[in-house]
Amino acid sequence: MLTRRQFLGRSAAAVAGSAILPSFLARAALAAQQGGSLGRYGGDSILVVIQMSGGNDGLNTVVPYGLDGYYQARPNLAIKETDVLPLTDQLGLHPAMGKIQELYQAGQVAIVQGVGYANPILSHFRAMDIWQTAAPDSYESRGWLSNFMASTPLDDGNPIFAASVTGELVRALYGNNVSVPTIASMGAYQFRTDARYATDRGNQLGYANWVNGQDYSASPAQAHIARTGTTAIASSEGVQAAASGYSSPVQYPNFPLANSLKTVAQLMGGELGTRIYYVTFGGFDTHSAQANNHARLLGGFSDSVSAFLADAAQMGKADRLLLMSFSEFGRRVQQNGSAGTDHGTAGPMFLIGPRVKGGIYADHPSLTTLEDSRNLRYGVDFRAVYGTTLDGWLGTDHSLALGTRYENVGFI
Repeated sequence: MLTRRQFLGRSAAAVAGSAILPSFLARAALAAQQGGSLGRYGGDSILVVIQMSGGNDGLNTVVPYGLDGYYQARPNLAIKETDVLPLTDQLGLHPAMGKIQELYQAGQVAIVQGVGYANPILSHFRAMDIWQTAAPDSYESRGWLSNFMASTPLDDGNPIFAASVTGELVRALYGNNVSVPTIASMGAYQFRTDARYATDRGNQLGYANWVNGQDYSASPAQAHIARTGTTAIASSEGVQAAASGYSSPVQYPNFPLANSLKTVAQLMGGELGTRIYYVTFGGFDTHSAQANNHARLLGGFSDSVSAFLADAAQMGKADRLLLMSFSEFGRRVQQNGSAGTDHGTAGPMFLIGPRVKGGIYADHPSLTTLEDSRNLRYGVDFRAVYGTTLDGWLGTDHSLALGTRYENVGFI
């Protein structure tokens, strides 16, 4: 199987003489030749990205209860000051986020305020593409995390260096000749052999690997299919071994995010060498009847994250974890006429884990001095958050994945 290092090494050989090699691949190839760096926490740190799909209302998540304009803009939807879980004398959390408040008080939560980008897009699909490709000004197929993986040899030969614990592969992990498994559930991700001959599974697996291992050099398409098949079998067998060895006393809540994070915990328990996990949950497009639905979503987020960290701690792996949450945009400052909020712009990002430098980062956007669209003005480019994570946690030069350098936000 052509490993990523071999692929990039071959690309490097063409750097000097090729005028058509994409600049990204040239940078990545040179990085592979030079060898990968390690984050300050070693080569086994793990990033878990949590995508909150639909456009989370950041103002009712990290509540600016002490800032001018909040209660005036939301006479019926604002969180009552007596219900806010205070973080400072101006900011607090939604009352459903008690577990996140506990983690914050323990110094394990960093909140970056006003995250967004210039000329924001309020279309769900385009905005999500922008966040997943880290390219607000162009249409890209390559994801920012696949850019990272292609630029480092640290994952060389590991078929499960990253896992998309989702229904389908997310764009953040797509592209650059990078193969990432999609593991919606542990039971579903396996090489299925003929159930009529259960005792013959080993022979059937062996035959499949033999077929994939033949010389297909005369046909690049067949060779690619064979490599993909070999990788899929190897990763599925590893996943099933991890599932069979997992047990935990931690009780997860009955919530979609919790199910995904429990799958991540099972994979972590298998010591498969996975460094990146990507999970999603939705429902945040709260144009109407927001209050109860948003409370359910934020409570599920809070309780799921807490259970997952407790599970990682009982496995002795919590210190290896950094969780990053984002949503494709925030909501408008002013409530609408349907007891909800419409598409907005900037919002908060959460970075959670025992080794994060906890606290509030950046100033909260003004609630009274708004963009012409009556939305918040962003203060922190989301790529700066990505870059800080890539540099400090995963141990790479983030310009290789993001195309240029961004200011370090400081939470790692």
